[in-house]
Amino acid sequence: MREKLEVLLIEDNREAADLVQRMLAPVESATTTIRVEWVDTLAKALARLAETTFDAILLDLNLPDSRGIETFSKLRAHRGDVALIVLTASEDEELAFAALREGADEYLVKGDVSGPALARRLRYAVERRQAKAQERSTSTRPIVVGFIGVKGGTGTTTVALNVAAAMAKQNRSTIAVELKPDYGTFSFQLKHTPGTNLSSLCALGAAGIDAAGVASRLCNFPLGLRVLFGPQAPEEFGEIDPRAAEALIKTVSKMAERVVIDLPSAAMPMTQVVARQCDFVLIVLERDPVSVHAAKIVLRLLRAWGITQLVSGAIVVNRVTTYTPMPMEEIATEIDCAILAVIPPAVELCTRANQAGSPVVFFQPESTLAGVLTDVASRFSGEPSSLASGRPAG
Repeated sequence: MREKLEVLLIEDNREAADLVQRMLAPVESATTTIRVEWVDTLAKALARLAETTFDAILLDLNLPDSRGIETFSKLRAHRGDVALIVLTASEDEELAFAALREGADEYLVKGDVSGPALARRLRYAVERRQAKAQERSTSTRPIVVGFIGVKGGTGTTTVALNVAAAMAKQNRSTIAVELKPDYGTFSFQLKHTPGTNLSSLCALGAAGIDAAGVASRLCNFPLGLRVLFGPQAPEEFGEIDPRAAEALIKTVSKMAERVVIDLPSAAMPMTQVVARQCDFVLIVLERDPVSVHAAKIVLRLLRAWGITQLVSGAIVVNRVTTYTPMPMEEIATEIDCAILAVIPPAVELCTRANQAGSPVVFFQPESTLAGVLTDVASRFSGEPSSLASGRPAG
């Protein structure tokens, strides 16, 4: 079977870019073909990485919109498991060594390699990167965490997205899945409209969902966080086949160390199927009587499904401070479920983070809100088996 390598070339000099493309164009054998896509700015590169999956990146560190090691630092957060080779002039080798120390796979001096040699170095870099990814995936069993809001407007999506971002900051390869039959708010909070999303993936049916299909729909964000967005347009809205949802979760759990799922209403058949795929399920509620009552109903439903043992606890969200909230002890007694975390009021901070298109844990990591969400993520930093024994009963 022929291997096809997709390479993103980031080079502002047209002549240098043409040379690389000419060098690699004839390099095709019975086992390998290489396709090169060229962009001339870092901004264009980041846009392409958010839309498309590449096997390797060839990077010139000095670009019109970024220079030096800063270019590598900005790109590193978006590369995922893509092999990255720095292209440098002979006088910039110290800069290339700095990039190697920061995590580049290799560097090449422009003009020092032939087409076949460049192709070989690309293949070797890709193979090494894939081997490292495989080593990580086999050394750590993935953990799947599902978040269920007890009713609309509890802030479940904000909590789920920020916990996923915090996991990525803890150097865990992380995928956040917006598993919604209609419009969610990942795109609003991240200020990103994906080219393709969950809708087109689920349309393939359970048998058609595979790692390649999922990877092509994942969008890359800082620190290796990858996101699968929910439907974006009314014509994409519709019930999700539980079998397709199950196939999706089984697939993504093989692609990352941590998977965070923003689940829809617990009343949906699909939610029951997906919840059974989770290692942990967290319910999210607000600190008021209506939300507490809804939480009791959701927990009763989870018990009826026989998956109460998966419920790790409840996250209580304080959205405003203008009303008298229920005491936490009373909430814990009413819902008969451990309180995992209490989210402090932070409307202004969340608004500014949304305007910046960033999770709070990236936008203002020193804030109290970011600290609480990071603590939630840290509870799932070990192996599932070691965490299970400390799992509170629902």
